[in-house]
Amino acid sequence: MCFCPTIALKVGLLFMIPITAGINGAQIAKDVSIWNALEGHHYVMIVISLSVSAFVLSTLVVLIYATICNKIRILKVIMLIFAGIVLVKLGILFVCISTEMNPGKTAAHPMFMVCWVLTFLCMAAIILYWLRLYDIANEAD
Repeated sequence: MCFCPTIALKVGLLFMIPITAGINGAQIAKDVSIWNALEGHHYVMIVISLSVSAFVLSTLVVLIYATICNKIRILKVIMLIFAGIVLVKLGILFVCISTEMNPGKTAAHPMFMVCWVLTFLCMAAIILYWLRLYDIANEAD
C-alpha cells in the first residue's frame, strides 16, 4: 500500500517525534504564560489544552518505543489516540475562534495552531509507518 521504504518512514517518524515534543513543550509554556489573562470558558479551554499537550508528551515516549521496535499493535493504538487528540485540538480551535476575534487572547493562540498542524503531520507519519509494517506482516503470512 505504501511505496516508501520502511527505514525511510522509521527515520522520518523518529525525526518528527522530538520536533513534536518540542513544539508541545513550547505550547505548554505559552499556555502557562497566558493563564492569568483568560476568563470564563477560555480558562476551561486552556486547562483542556494543557491536559492534551501533557498527554501528547507522554504518548510520544511510547511512540518512540513502538517505532524503534516495530510494534504494530502499539502503533495502531497510538494512531487512534493521535486521531482523538487531533480532533480534540480541532474542537478547542473552533470554540476559541468562534467566540473571540483575537486568537492571541484565547487557548487557540498561534503556537497552539502550529502545534495542532504538527500533531496532525505526526499522526499522518504514524499512519504511513503502520500501513507499511502492516503490509510487510501480511506478505510474510
